[in-house]
Amino acid sequence: MITIICATNRPESNSLKVSELYEKAVSSNGKTCQILDLMKVEAQWIQDSHYGENVPEFEDVVQKHIRDVNKLIFIVPEYNGGFPGYLKFFMDGCDHGDWHGKKTAMVGVATGRAGNLRGVDHLTGILHYLGSEVYSKKVYLSQVNLLLPENGELENEMVANEIDTQIKGFLTF
Repeated sequence: MITIICATNRPESNSLKVSELYEKAVSSNGKTCQILDLMKVEAQWIQDSHYGENVPEFEDVVQKHIRDVNKLIFIVPEYNGGFPGYLKFFMDGCDHGDWHGKKTAMVGVATGRAGNLRGVDHLTGILHYLGSEVYSKKVYLSQVNLLLPENGELENEMVANEIDTQIKGFLTF
């Protein structure tokens, strides 16, 4: 099982659209996956779990989407030159060991030109600190708002090939 983490709590985000695109691509390669949409993880659950036992709702999310999987794909939007604080808030609510030994892949998402290069690099450093292995092939989706038409099908062949190459490599990582 692979978890795709939509790393924002923004409603109707481009990151969720990219997460759904990755879900289809991973499934079409014969692997089972699920999306962890941080929009559906209430801040109070995380806050109440920071300094003690996890509240049951947060524990269920962490168990199902983090502990019970070996691989994680982070869909990481750019927020002020970095990644969303809500993702860090979520990660800090988890136990340190929840991330250890996980294999991870990174996808940067931005409406600008750099595809969240800095945010993905920062998150990579944090995941290394937590003992996760980060797959070397990262995808940076610049001007994501222009890449995603209404039908949800990616029409840019070059970008589609980048995603396909990353997924196929990550599945054997």
